[in-house]
Amino acid sequence: MNLPARVGVIGCGNVSRAYMSTAPRLQDIQYTACADIRREAAEALAQQWGVPRVLEVNELLGDADIDLVLNLTIPAAHYQVAMSALEAGKHVYSEKPLALTFAEGKALVDAAQAKGLRLGNAPDTFLGAGIQTCRKLIDDGAIGRPVAVTAFMMSRGHEHWHPNPEFYYKRGGGPMFDMGPYYLTALVNLLGPVTRVTGSAQISRAQRTITSQPLHGTVMDVEVPTH
Repeated sequence: MNLPARVGVIGCGNVSRAYMSTAPRLQDIQYTACADIRREAAEALAQQWGVPRVLEVNELLGDADIDLVLNLTIPAAHYQVAMSALEAGKHVYSEKPLALTFAEGKALVDAAQAKGLRLGNAPDTFLGAGIQTCRKLIDDGAIGRPVAVTAFMMSRGHEHWHPNPEFYYKRGGGPMFDMGPYYLTALVNLLGPVTRVTGSAQISRAQRTITSQPLHGTVMDVEVPTH
């Protein structure tokens, strides 16, 4: 892939702003187009960040002037968008999770390898200063041999602060897919591959009421475990 990589963004919701805000500091990528099933979202992103073209999703996938697709869609759409991009000959970087099942994730990896394409996935936060400092301390033997780690997250729920929290409580959402990858990638980076997993989870409330704007008062059904 030649640099700067010409990037097409699919999914122009809230998380896209975090990516676009770093663009001025990244010399090896160039945002050239964006697309969203809500065209007005793509148009707003393009206007705010100077993305030159707003396309339909299929147009973006078929555009020969795009090298890499940045997949920022909702979790339930990650697999299909990523696979469509790979089939179109594009490199892919996807927001977490890569897919909702192991089989789908493996299919994406296999497709990328078969086509000689690059496939990347968030989060990359383990590359930050905090985790890398821990990495060095462990490698240097500063704390001896690690035998146990505790990681946890406590939050009152996305419905109290997120402008569009409904996705979080649908299939593909919930704390395991939304926040779990940060902790899992950090722990794997620090301690090595996982060999065995056990767990328990539950839905504490079947419905939740949004108190954030602009959907204040909307009642949502909860489809995924939240605890």
